[in-house]
Amino acid sequence: MITAACADKKIHVLQASSGETMSFAAHDAPIRDVRFVDIPSAGAPIIASGSWDKTVRYWDIRNTSQPIATLLCGERVYAMDTGGQTLVIATADKKFLLVDLANPTIFLRHEPSQLKHQLKCVSVSPDGKIWAAGTIEGRASINAVDPKQNE
Repeated sequence: MITAACADKKIHVLQASSGETMSFAAHDAPIRDVRFVDIPSAGAPIIASGSWDKTVRYWDIRNTSQPIATLLCGERVYAMDTGGQTLVIATADKKFLLVDLANPTIFLRHEPSQLKHQLKCVSVSPDGKIWAAGTIEGRASINAVDPKQNE
């Protein structure tokens, strides 16, 4: 499956093997990022979508009428990525919101960015233990999910 999101506030899913597509209204403002996430307790693929409506919403693709959960981020979502059991969300107020996908409805922690300018992208390692972030000025930072490793 391939998923994409647009300024039309919808999530678009393509079943690559069959060519079937589906779209569904997901947010109240443009969607900035969308990812498949591995939630251990879910019995199906789950999509996480981050939007300028200041939310991240989780969707079960078998029933897209309502999100299965919503995280209130406090500011617009500019980027997000997942690796292992970690979801990292970068927001417009230059903060990172970390989520342990074993408990996907609660923030593990909020962390301010050490970078001075707007966050543009975030990438989480496959094991979910570190993440990298980049800004509009071209600077980057590397961070550990375990705060003791940043010392």
